[in-house]
Amino acid sequence: MSTAHPPTAQAPMRTVLSHVIVPILMGLIMCAAYLGGFHKPSPHHVPVAVVGQAQQAGPLAAKVQDAFGDEADVRTIATPEQATDQLKHLKISAAYVPGDGKAELLTAGGASDTTKSVVEKMFRPVAEKQHDALTVKDVAPLTEDDPAGQNGFFFLVALTVAAYATSIAIGAAAASRPFAQRIALAAGAAVVISTIELAIAAWGYDMFGGHVLATWALSLLYTAGVLTVGVGLHPIVGRFATLLYSAIFVALNFTSSGGVFAPVMQPSFFGWLHDFWIGSGFVEALRRIIYFPDASIAGPLTILFGWLVVGLLCLAAGCAVEQRRVARARELEEAASSPVGRHAEQAHQDERDELDPETEEELEENVAV
Repeated sequence: MSTAHPPTAQAPMRTVLSHVIVPILMGLIMCAAYLGGFHKPSPHHVPVAVVGQAQQAGPLAAKVQDAFGDEADVRTIATPEQATDQLKHLKISAAYVPGDGKAELLTAGGASDTTKSVVEKMFRPVAEKQHDALTVKDVAPLTEDDPAGQNGFFFLVALTVAAYATSIAIGAAAASRPFAQRIALAAGAAVVISTIELAIAAWGYDMFGGHVLATWALSLLYTAGVLTVGVGLHPIVGRFATLLYSAIFVALNFTSSGGVFAPVMQPSFFGWLHDFWIGSGFVEALRRIIYFPDASIAGPLTILFGWLVVGLLCLAAGCAVEQRRVARARELEEAASSPVGRHAEQAHQDERDELDPETEEELEENVAV
């Protein structure tokens, strides 16, 4: 004996298509950003130096500049010690020290192993033309537990995915709860995500040795920025939260962070984003803590705190929008309680081609999460 099931309302095709277009657009954004930022790294105005007194190093620096063109910005530095100091302060990417029959290239692998390899390829022909044997000296080498120099970037990816996805979950699942509770949930999630993921990285994979506390503080600041932006904007963007957040925190964020390639190895657009996008603040701050303790951390921290301020403004905006929406809903309920309002409501329910608001909202939240 078969059991009859009550008929269920079907979503209109235009509603289905409006939801399908979101992941398609997300894929297109990812494709454009990742291919644009990563597919063909090449040097653009890499800051390098020729070491020596101006009267000797100047002519060589001019020849090197002519040979490199826009690939590098060549300057002169008087001594190898000064060049090493500028490398450790992230002022230059390499320094060429000419000699009699031999030359030395000073690099800083901790800044970018890719850039180190590129500048070595750039300067080898210079040494060959001078009939010098080239040796490479890394003044800020990568550590054994970070052989590719990308631990910070991979950790950024883990923090980001957890944080922005959690912000969507809070915005959708807790939409019926007071906004203050959502803020509290976001704060708690920032602590949980930062702590647990760092525990996995540090004690599971021996990452960030000697810098665990500093890394945790940066992680907390970063995830708090992502979560406040995400929770704050959710009442405003609704079903488009996934599309918007994946663009902000994945497509543009990962490609401009400097974790895979230094900005001087990417198109200028990503180098421009690197100056203020949230991921670059995290990666650069962590890089300075681990490899360049002499370099100032003020710039990267300014980026992270700036995004936290933006997140707080998003929370204020989202709360204001939601309050207006609640007030409007109450006005509509009062209007619907009148005889004319009840008649209009009945006519609306008779429209079979439309989904009721609760079903539509549930569909939006399922797609978003």
